[in-house]
Amino acid sequence: MASRYLSLTLYSLAIAVVAGLWLFSDMRQAGDFPAPWVALAWVVVMLAIWRFGIPVPRVGLTSMERVPQVGLLLVFSPPVAASLCGAAAFLWPLLSRSYSHGSPRAAILRAVHNGAMDTLMLLVAGHAYRVAGGAHPIGVPVPEDIVPLVVMALAAQAVNVVLLATYFRLDGRNVGRIIKPVYSLVDLVFVPAGVLAAVLYNTAAPATFALFVLLMIVFVLSFNGLSGALAAADADGSPLALLSRAWRALRSARRLDELGERILGEARALFRFDEFHLVLADRESQVIELRAYQRDGTRLPVRSLPIGAGLFGQVVARGGSLLVEDWAQAPASLRECGGVGERASGALIAVVLQDGGEAIGLLAAHHARPERYSDADLHLMQRLAEQVAPAIVDARAFEGLEAYRRELEQRVAQRTEELARANLDKERLIAALDERSRLFERESQEDALTGIANLRAFSRRLAAEIELSRAAGRPLALAVADLDHFKLVNDELGHPVGDVVLRECASLMGRLCRDNDFVARIGGEEFALVLPGLAREAAKQLCERLRQAVEGHDWHRLHPGLRLTLSIGVAQWDGESGADSLLHAADGRLYEAKRAGRNRVA
Repeated sequence: MASRYLSLTLYSLAIAVVAGLWLFSDMRQAGDFPAPWVALAWVVVMLAIWRFGIPVPRVGLTSMERVPQVGLLLVFSPPVAASLCGAAAFLWPLLSRSYSHGSPRAAILRAVHNGAMDTLMLLVAGHAYRVAGGAHPIGVPVPEDIVPLVVMALAAQAVNVVLLATYFRLDGRNVGRIIKPVYSLVDLVFVPAGVLAAVLYNTAAPATFALFVLLMIVFVLSFNGLSGALAAADADGSPLALLSRAWRALRSARRLDELGERILGEARALFRFDEFHLVLADRESQVIELRAYQRDGTRLPVRSLPIGAGLFGQVVARGGSLLVEDWAQAPASLRECGGVGERASGALIAVVLQDGGEAIGLLAAHHARPERYSDADLHLMQRLAEQVAPAIVDARAFEGLEAYRRELEQRVAQRTEELARANLDKERLIAALDERSRLFERESQEDALTGIANLRAFSRRLAAEIELSRAAGRPLALAVADLDHFKLVNDELGHPVGDVVLRECASLMGRLCRDNDFVARIGGEEFALVLPGLAREAAKQLCERLRQAVEGHDWHRLHPGLRLTLSIGVAQWDGESGADSLLHAADGRLYEAKRAGRNRVA
């Protein structure tokens, strides 16, 4: 059966041919093509709009693209405007990894489709405007210009929606969940801004137009935060493109059955499937629990198998991910596994759920038609799995606490005749429950080996300190420290000695840092220090003292000749970026220290 990518390729090439022939025909009569630097500037403006504009849920585009598109149509002829916008639309999927879902094949396909779609859209809109009697190039607007402008805007939107809907339909996506009225309405809101840009470009002094461009840049950057409002307008579905929204939707589920339904809803927004599985692994009992939430629209009962049994058991035992584009052509080692619901034909995606490096289950989707899934779909499933894994851990913990609470209530009820003893038992059990809750909270925030904060606690604290620094207007520094050549310690002296080294390094950091500093272990031999109130130079001074302390520490008592040094990278928050950017900057400084010879602060 033909691959969906064949249908998408043929469709994209078809509209590319139509748009190309039309553009070639009109371009022979167009004499207003701008200077190369002007054309390049318009393309850069389009790319910047897609990068910083208002995201549209699930579609991945941004609605403010109508500003430069309408402006170009009212300044230049339709073929010139179409060629500039088409070039920008072709480049964007090649430059944006998130838009192409990390797949080169999807990036090329979307580049061809988007370039052809934007070219065709502007050609149709431009000709519709002129047929309706619109003035070109537009000057100061008069009432007679309103109807042609409305015709142009509606024509562009109609072509855009129809071509996008066709693309998503051929891609096997649920068009109704992707393209909603808010998408069209927000696009039309920005048409007047495009008209104003054209009027100023055609009639006003260059300084006036430059001021307008500057104001639009500020407007674009300010309204980038409106993505949250658009996500709220799309509240009846969970937009996977907005990971924070999906995170909240999954984490709010307290029980595994409820969580499974929400996972299924998230998966439906991504791709079509005939069969979907949530598989949970229990390492202690060495079994996997199959929760088939849908097979041909039918809910199947839960059943258990030994870990390693069948295809899903093998994937869980091995870890990683699995993409089978055509099951009939899969390696014999896979087809011989059998026994888990996979078919003799079709396409399959399976992604392992991991928590702390341990496989806790997997997500799997199967489609009866071969080649329905690709590396882009695998990328999307992996992103979903990143959200699902911690939600499963929390739901399991909650169910464990609930079971314990029910057991407590039963034991209290059985001892109502001996009230005094029942009250005593109840108090003891409640204390045990509280202690278990505190222990669970502590373990979720604390590194088991060193006793300091772990990666999860670090991520939360760094985000909180950024918000505090933003509100108070104070500096904030982040340091990432790494023990030099620590692998040699484990390899030559053994992991017990390596564990002692890590604990003593954590202790040194805790003693040398200030009371309001935050120290965490975020990797094997990697530590992070959140330093509120410090600019980069002051933070480097603190880190230099820490580096000297590690270098001068008495390591010989652990093993004769043992010497350890520390490389540290220090970055200062720029006042705008988020936690990921700050951590990336500190990591970059750490790599500079490593490249410069280690045992230094960069």
